[in-house]
Amino acid sequence: MPDAKKRILIADTKLLNLATLIGTLKDSYHVVTATNGAEIFKKLQKATVDMILLDTAFPDLDGFEICRQLKADQHTKDIPVIFITANNSITDEEQGFNVGASDYIAKPYNAPIVLARIKTQLRLSNAVAELQLLNQLALDANPNTGLPGNPSIVKALQLAVTAEATDCVIYADLDHFKSYNDTYGFAKGDDVIIFTANVIRTALQINGCTEAFLGHIGGDDFVIIVPADKYPAIATEIIDRIDRGILEFYSPEDVKRGHVVARSREGKDKKQPLISLSMGGVDLTQRKAMTAFEVIDICTEMKTAAKEQQGSNILICKRH
Repeated sequence: MPDAKKRILIADTKLLNLATLIGTLKDSYHVVTATNGAEIFKKLQKATVDMILLDTAFPDLDGFEICRQLKADQHTKDIPVIFITANNSITDEEQGFNVGASDYIAKPYNAPIVLARIKTQLRLSNAVAELQLLNQLALDANPNTGLPGNPSIVKALQLAVTAEATDCVIYADLDHFKSYNDTYGFAKGDDVIIFTANVIRTALQINGCTEAFLGHIGGDDFVIIVPADKYPAIATEIIDRIDRGILEFYSPEDVKRGHVVARSREGKDKKQPLISLSMGGVDLTQRKAMTAFEVIDICTEMKTAAKEQQGSNILICKRH
């Protein structure tokens, strides 16, 4: 997010100090103010902020205790705190860092220095947040495709149903994948799964949806969340690329026959069709869902219906 949109909470008991800092920051940041400890916590309950500029002297709580409480709270612990105070002793500065402050600026301060330090701490905060996100994604990612796994999928679905309804959720599943694995082996099956993930990525990119969500439930199942007006073109691209590209994973003989001969559970050889892709989904602009699990149920129902049809296809629920 650009610096101009960052929200900074200035907490000071003296109106002159508040006015001075507001004048220093107002052109670059959205400024929120508080004059005591209780007001600080009240403001943080109403809205999130990206940084707190904090004095050390308040009538109800000293600034060090306020900072300690902020860092002990799961919702506020990652907000960078900079002390800006007239208490400029080495002991106070050390105490400020010990309770979790990111920086300590003694008054009287130089406005350009304050701005530079704020910018530096915001950049550091953003970098830490990005590293935490990457770490979480790495822990959650499917080891085969590197795509987000089930926890991230549930979060993305919940966000889709709680935000303004603009998305379409699609559940994609390969047909006849088991018979392929039985015939060609699991290593080749993994190649098909990676191929499928890359096909979906390419379709999203071609249609200008590189920021769309693509998750890998596991096995040969994927979840895609795209703008509702984009899903027809994306689905068409996916189906075309799957149907053309999947032939490369079969022997020329199987391609010519149009099927593989795989052993059934009863121990008999049986003709099995080549892999196709069935997709079921829900257009959230048409069908309101309340929870991620309701979306999953609808998508599963539509995908099951899609599998009853021959070849690669998609069925989207638009029922009100």
